Amino acid sequence: MVSERSLSIFVPASLTADMSNLKQKTLKIGQIGRALAIFRVHEVWVYKDDDPKVHNQKDETKLIATILRYMNTPQYLRKQLFPKIDELRYVGLLPPLRTPHHPLKDERFSEGDYREAVCLKSSGEGSLLDLGLEKKGFTEKKLEPGKLLTVKLGERVSEGRRIVYPVRREETGEYWGFKVMLAGGLAEGLGESKPDYAVGTSRYGQNFYETFKGIKINKIKSVAVAFGGPYAGLHEICGRRSIDPSELFDALVNTIPRQGTETVRTEEALIATLALLNVLV
Repeated sequence: MVSERSLSIFVPASLTADMSNLKQKTLKIGQIGRALAIFRVHEVWVYKDDDPKVHNQKDETKLIATILRYMNTPQYLRKQLFPKIDELRYVGLLPPLRTPHHPLKDERFSEGDYREAVCLKSSGEGSLLDLGLEKKGFTEKKLEPGKLLTVKLGERVSEGRRIVYPVRREETGEYWGFKVMLAGGLAEGLGESKPDYAVGTSRYGQNFYETFKGIKINKIKSVAVAFGGPYAGLHEICGRRSIDPSELFDALVNTIPRQGTETVRTEEALIATLALLNVLV
């Protein structure tokens, strides 16, 4: 069963700004997306970090969010939801997630199984959905065309349709992928996310184990972890908006003490941090 505790991470819009071309950016985002799935992250927030080395934060944010959303979408629905755009030119290089909501062709087609679906059209009778199966799904609920949702498969019916029941993703009882959220800044994103416990990562932070050993983790239902970018850490990013990091985070931690390299890339710090948190969250 999926853990009741939710995990959100925050990455800056400058995440891929150190990559020289779209192919390299796509591969880096793919590494991030794969890590999110491995460690059961529920939300990933892309926040504006005002990095002066990034010429267009809006474009960088759009690229990161688009590729992550593409990765999280089951293969059988991608053509329905994503047009052919330049940002997706190299998505064929992305690693598959192989999460429960990304079934293979011979998986999750029986009554009672859960699948992701997209609404094709809606009428007074109800809505027709693409399930990625031979038969289309049908629900009496009127849905917005193009809407992505989770459904429970019902009994088979004639006329090429199958009854399905829209459900909340939590009903599946399994890890069901991540949501991609956007924030105008780190403070804004944390304010909207409202985690029970917010963690900032920094090479100047406290020892991870020393920080967490005194925390009653069983009382925490949601955790957020924020990361800096390729050109600046959280202290500098917060300083650009005259924010004291201690006002945003319950703890600033170093998850790679005694690092052997001069710098640690964001994707490397993310994997190391999530691996440590995996035993707690």
